Amino acid sequence: MDIQENVSLRGKTTMRIGGNAAFYADLQTKEDVDEAVAFAKEKSIPLIVLGGGSNTIFADGTINALVVRIAASGVVKTNNTVTVDAAKNLPILINELAKEGLDLSPLTGILGTVGGAVYGNAGQGPKGIWIDEYVLSVDVCVEGKWKTMTKDECDYRYRESWFKDQSQPPTPNLQPPIIWSVTLRLPESAPEEIQAEIQKLLQQRLDTQPHIKTAGSCFKAVGGKPAWQLIDEAGLRKTTSGGVHISEKHANFLINDGEATFEDATKVVQTIEENIPEGLEVEMRFVKEDGTLLF
Repeated sequence: MDIQENVSLRGKTTMRIGGNAAFYADLQTKEDVDEAVAFAKEKSIPLIVLGGGSNTIFADGTINALVVRIAASGVVKTNNTVTVDAAKNLPILINELAKEGLDLSPLTGILGTVGGAVYGNAGQGPKGIWIDEYVLSVDVCVEGKWKTMTKDECDYRYRESWFKDQSQPPTPNLQPPIIWSVTLRLPESAPEEIQAEIQKLLQQRLDTQPHIKTAGSCFKAVGGKPAWQLIDEAGLRKTTSGGVHISEKHANFLINDGEATFEDATKVVQTIEENIPEGLEVEMRFVKEDGTLLF
């Protein structure tokens, strides 16, 4: 495992905001994961797992942590059961499986990696389908030990999971679980039918959501109304701070105008929280310079 120092994180996130990681490594094997866990423990610094870089914003200074990315992206299929390594790009996986008559189309349009989707229980809206619908088990490193967790042990809820729980403030785990792979059981259908559904859902996403310099949905709703509707009704759609503004296309997306900072994004989120004290929770990870989470 090659641990690099002072590595820029800005280009590793879809929001294109952030400073440098004090330490950074791509993890190719399970042995690399073991070494990374030991390194972070020896240095007494947080270990931060980064997937495709969506849903995460880093502070602008030096992040005193070991930031890692899983690099393994293999796929093994047995009938309608598929084991996928965490670094596999989710949109690419959906299209590859469709050609073989395996239907993961409800997750169309969700950016990032399979590992990130498993971590955050990615899906389509509170009444939609989430990745936990397909999960059989997850291969994960927990506090330096490898285990295979069942779907029930993952404790999936709306945009939440046991994995995500371990990284939440106020007392985040300095060594959160590291997802290596997931085994899915998928419904079967005619490839042309799946492809048609993918194109339909993708067009819906393109028509209703921005896809440039954004980190995805910023908030999740914890009540009856969607987050974008609460923001709209509060008259906050035009909220801006420095180089960050709320998308005109979808009020639950933050946009980087070009040279945005961590502080800019933080101020927009805090403005929304102050004006909508109930019904919303921040879904994005805002990583502070000490490696812990602001949100």
